[in-house]
Amino acid sequence: MAKIDSPSNEVFSLLDELCEFPWAIDAFSDLRRYVKIVNDFLPHATAQQKVRLSARIKSETEPVNVGECESELESVQRDESTVLPRLVWGGVLVSCYAAFEFGLESIFRHWQIATKHSIPFKKEPKKDFLSSAERYAKQQIGVPLFASNGLRGKLFELKDLRNSFAHTGGQLSPTLKHKIIKIGRSGLALDIVDDHWIASLQAVEFYLLIAEKVILSFGDAVSEKCLSNNYK
Repeated sequence: MAKIDSPSNEVFSLLDELCEFPWAIDAFSDLRRYVKIVNDFLPHATAQQKVRLSARIKSETEPVNVGECESELESVQRDESTVLPRLVWGGVLVSCYAAFEFGLESIFRHWQIATKHSIPFKKEPKKDFLSSAERYAKQQIGVPLFASNGLRGKLFELKDLRNSFAHTGGQLSPTLKHKIIKIGRSGLALDIVDDHWIASLQAVEFYLLIAEKVILSFGDAVSEKCLSNNYK
């Protein structure tokens, strides 16, 4: 019988390192499931209210009561078309960016420990997280954070939307309004109502995909760096 060579300790060590690398897959998988659940639920959020109010309008004979019911129905319809999508999808975009930040910080932390690198990642004074992360990736790891300028631009769009929603509830500044109109020209529509932007399922799925793509691509590059550093 031919002798079968057992895997070397080096192979097992390599597999261990790959398994320990923080790929950040779980956070994005959870978000995708959440997006599906929310999208399935949203049409039902106001359905019963509309049915009840429509029935009351038909049964009421007092003009004042009819007027109140019609006003309430208009409010519910506005919630359905504007308020709920703005709050729900805006909140999901904030979660997308949070998952991206968490993934990056995990990769930076792993890099520092695995390579015994002396300089930890920190957000630089007077710089935002994304700009600081891009600089750290280039100067300390020697790997670009973004595989292309297109991906970079989309992540900075997501950052701007996150900041707008987190700090002002999605209220538009002149600069952000110009950016959102530009985003619309690229085929990714974001509605503007009462000086607030409103995201959609399409926008959420797009930015979630982009954030995950950047994390996985950057993670691949950093994991290779870690391995090459340990097996010099």
